[in-house]
Amino acid sequence: MSSLMAILMTYQRVEVITGSEKRRVYSAADKAGLVAEAFRPGVVASEVARRHGLNVSLLYRWRRQIEEGQASPSPEPAVNFVPVRIADAPPSIPNDKMAPLPPAGTGIIEIVLPSGHCLRVDRHVDAGALRRVLAVLERR
Repeated sequence: MSSLMAILMTYQRVEVITGSEKRRVYSAADKAGLVAEAFRPGVVASEVARRHGLNVSLLYRWRRQIEEGQASPSPEPAVNFVPVRIADAPPSIPNDKMAPLPPAGTGIIEIVLPSGHCLRVDRHVDAGALRRVLAVLERR
């Protein structure tokens, strides 16, 4: 595997810590919303915690506080019905007056390099030519 492909395939999460940050403060509504999201059937609490930058134990603590009455759960959203009106069928348009369908997707591939260069090629690109172009851009 070329080093360029290794760079393009590598994903890293970077967290910036400035040192001046204080503890985050969550409102009761925020806590209740996160707990409700994390403990829905089929949801993994640790994934919700990771997505929101929390320790999963905090979600369990908040859930326990809600269950023990020390914190208020979020109110259930009210279920509202929207009136629906069924309209008459639109008049049919003759085929000769209809706009032609757009062409099928062209299969464009967009490659964004770490240097910031952006390369767009279609599915019919010559592999050798693409390798040469990537090699030149990799050196910049």
